[in-house]
Amino acid sequence: MGKSRGRADRGSLFLRLLLTIPLLGAGVFAWRHWDALEPRLNPPLSRVEIHGELRHLAESEIRAVLAPYAGIGFFELNLEQLREQIENLQWVATASAGRRWPDTLSVRIGEETVIARWGEDRLITQRGRVIAPDSSAIDTALPRLDGPPDSQFEVMRQYLRLNQILYPAGLRLSGLQASPRQSWRLQLNGVTEVVLGSEDLVNRLQRYVDFYLSQPETERQRHEVADLRYGSRFSIRMRGESRSAQPTKSKAL
Repeated sequence: MGKSRGRADRGSLFLRLLLTIPLLGAGVFAWRHWDALEPRLNPPLSRVEIHGELRHLAESEIRAVLAPYAGIGFFELNLEQLREQIENLQWVATASAGRRWPDTLSVRIGEETVIARWGEDRLITQRGRVIAPDSSAIDTALPRLDGPPDSQFEVMRQYLRLNQILYPAGLRLSGLQASPRQSWRLQLNGVTEVVLGSEDLVNRLQRYVDFYLSQPETERQRHEVADLRYGSRFSIRMRGESRSAQPTKSKAL
């Protein structure tokens, strides 16, 4: 039995040698003739495909990032590095890169979605990213948000929160501003300023909305400034009144 097992082991070793020798020979051949084989085994990238809807980002900006990779071998391209470089472009939210045999680099772009203006000359995206575009890219119909440096996430949060109160009443939050002391001012429908102060924002705004809905349409349109910083009371200055005059309405709810 021992002799039989020894013969089997030797046979197995011989079989492995038979399989290994051609592989070694192929490796030696490839090493000696690599200059001739490389263009076939690792062809250079010579074609680029760009996918995705580009509204703000120019295709030329993407191609400028891709240009240094032209001619790189198919298997030598660092896809992760390329993806990061593309995502550093101002308007890019997401990017992916892939290879398609034998010579094609495929890139897919997802642009940032703008939800509002940030200050006078910038935009803020759905992810809270602040973009400084050309002035022609700023849509003045977008709501304007403003606040101290690095406060965009908190301003966005309050914008979404307060909109939930205003939307059912047919009121559009066209502007929201936070002061350095976190005192909040709103602009409604582009015509009415609402001063909320720094505390109890939701309840204060809800009191104004309830009062607004109780008024005739002709009165609603005359609201110029509503000051809600006085607890359960608030004052309203009507459009057409002198700014030096006392508020015409003072209501307790």
